[in-house]
Formats: sequence, structure tokens, C-alpha cells
Amino acid sequence: MAADDITVENLRQLLHIQTELREQAETRGRKAQRVLVGLLETFAPDEVDQRLKSGRPLDSLPVEELEQLVRQHIGNQLNQAQVLLKDSQSAKNLQHNREQLDKLRSQYESLREENARLVGQIARLETERNNLLNQVTALQSAAPAYSEKSSKLEEVKPTDTEKMNDRPPEPDWMVAWRQAETFDRDSRILIMIGKTGLSRRPVIESQAAEMLGIKKAGGSLQALIMRLTDLQLIETFRPWAADGAGTGGRFPDLVRLAERGQIAYWLLTGENPSINEYDLLLERHVSPEHTLLNLQAADVLREAGYQVNLTPPDVNLPDGGLFKPDLVLIDEQGSLLFVEVERDTDKSIEQRQAKWRNFHQASGGKMFVVCDNRTCMRNIRSEINYCLGNRSLVVSLTNLADLQVGKRGEGDYIWLEVKKKGI
Repeated sequence: MAADDITVENLRQLLHIQTELREQAETRGRKAQRVLVGLLETFAPDEVDQRLKSGRPLDSLPVEELEQLVRQHIGNQLNQAQVLLKDSQSAKNLQHNREQLDKLRSQYESLREENARLVGQIARLETERNNLLNQVTALQSAAPAYSEKSSKLEEVKPTDTEKMNDRPPEPDWMVAWRQAETFDRDSRILIMIGKTGLSRRPVIESQAAEMLGIKKAGGSLQALIMRLTDLQLIETFRPWAADGAGTGGRFPDLVRLAERGQIAYWLLTGENPSINEYDLLLERHVSPEHTLLNLQAADVLREAGYQVNLTPPDVNLPDGGLFKPDLVLIDEQGSLLFVEVERDTDKSIEQRQAKWRNFHQASGGKMFVVCDNRTCMRNIRSEINYCLGNRSLVVSLTNLADLQVGKRGEGDYIWLEVKKKGI
């Protein structure tokens, strides 16, 4: 009986334990169910809504099925997260690549700017080198041939009588001239004309007055010129197309030794006379008027302290061009300068462009221009600006008409305008 009581008691205890375990299991199941439902509500809200609409709420599902749904949806979320992670990494890589591209683009722009700067610098150095080569070429061409005929030449004396003894008899006209009362002074002036090659009558009369000690050229010198003309020793001529000169006033009479005068010069000095300056320059210039303007410009430049070469050689340029300067100067510092002499006349713009470009190339951009009047000077300034564009240069301009009435530029210089560009 006692044993039966023990067995029953044990069974009761076991049953109680099983009941408690079942209740605990059910409690844990409900907790697990709530956790799984909570996970689904968090990670699969669409699934929760769909179950509610279909009349099968998640609370009614067993834990195993809930677990399966959780695994399924969390797996999907993980897959999506991995895709997003990959996309994020791709985005990071793309951003990195963009940053690298921007950096490379910035470096490229910097290199491009530096390259452009170097190209510009090389171009400037090349231009400077070419200019220096041009100037060297011009200097080499012009300097050896430079010769200056001073306007104050020493007076040439007639040859001694003893030296004349070896010569053939003089022509009758020469013998008769020697016997004239005015022979001494007339012959001195003829020798001066033959020695200097002067051609402009006002200049000849001015130098004759200085030689003979006459304060002012006037009637006596005009009479002297007339006597030499009447004796057929000199000839006067006027090659001008019009009387009015671009510099103002009238064109002067020109003078040259006649054939008899050349013989007389040789008989008096034992030398051949110099070539008449007008005849010499006419071969180089386009007209008698341009020839005269070169002579007048040379006078002004000498008075300003320059040495002047009226017959400079042509300058062959490195690019094959040819520059024909009107005048070449040497200034007080010994620098060689090129000068163009211009009249106020119509000109072909095509030829002018080549002229100014060659001038710019030969001079290295240091250009000097003498014009006949102010209108010409303004036109030449505009023409140079048009033909040379943005080239660096220094252009010194003047005109004889203004200089003759006393006008001067800055510092009392003869150059009335000095225009600089790109310097």
C-alpha cells in the first residue's frame, strides 16, 4: 500500500513537472512567436499587412513557420544589403575615379597653361633671336659701306703751277677765265661744288658765303652763280613736276657741273669731281621730289648730331626679303639706325605692307621716319599701325615743315612723336 502511494505521488510530481515544462515551453513559444512576429513587422511589413488582409495574422502561425518567414525575409534583406553594399562600393569607386579624373584634369590644365606659357616664351625668344639676327645682318651690310661726306669739307686749293707744267695746254676758254678779275673767287666756288657734289642752289650759296666771308647770301653770290652759268661751267635745272614743295615754299633750283666745268675742276685740282648728289640719289629714289626730300632730311639729321649715309646698301633679310633704307644714321652712342623718308602721296598698300614689315625686321622694331609735312606724318603713323598690327616697336616720327618753323619734340629733339607698342 505504501508503495502504491509512492508511485502515485511520483506520478503526480512528474505530471506537475511536465505541466510546468509544457507551460514554460508554451511561454517560451509565445515569446519566440512575439519575437519572430516583431522581426517580421520590422523586416517584412508588407508580409504582415498581406497576412492581416488574408485573415491569417502572423500570431496564428506556428513558430516554425514564423522562423521560416523570418529567415526568408532576413535573407532577402541581407541580399539586398549586399547589393547595396556593392553599389555603395561602386559609388565610392566612381567617386574616387571622379576625384582622380578631376585631379588629372587640373594637372592637365596646369600643364597646358605651362606649355602655353613656354610656347609663348619660346616664340618671344625666337622673335628676339630673329630680330637680333636681322639687326646683325643689317649692321654687317650697312656698317662697312658707311661713308660720311661732311658738309664742312676742307677747301680744295687749286693745283700748283709747277704741277700744271706736265699737262697739255689748256683750252682757250680756260685761259681766258684765268685772266678774269673774278677768277679767284669764282674758281673757289666751282671747286667747292665739284668737291662736295652739292646740287641745291640755296645750300651752295650758303656755303659760298661762308667761304668768301660774306655775312649773308645775296646779290653778289647770285651774280657769281650767273657768271659760272654764262661761262658754261655749271648748269641750273628744275626737274620738279610742280612748284610747291610738300615741306612748304618752292622747290629750289638745282646745280651741277657742266662738261666744261668738270674739265675746269680737273685742270684746277688734278682730280675728277665728285658725283652730283642729286644725280647720285636719283637712281635710288622714285622721283626728283623724293630725292630732294632725302637731301633735306639728311641736312636736318646732321644738324641734330647724327652721321648720315645717303647711299646705304640694301639689306638682305634672313627670310629672303630685301630692305632698302633711304638713310642710315650713326648716333652719338655709335648705334646704327635706319631711316625712311616719306612724302604725302598716294601709295599701294600691298607694297607698303611689305616695306614696313621689312623695315621692322631689319631694325628690330626701332624705326625712324622723316616726312615732308604733318599730314604725311599722321598718315604714315596710321599706315604703320595698320601694316604691323601688334608687333612690338618704337617709331620715331618727324616732319620737315614743322621743324622749319621751329617745332621740336620732347627734350628739344627733332623727333616730334615717339610711339611705343608692346615695349
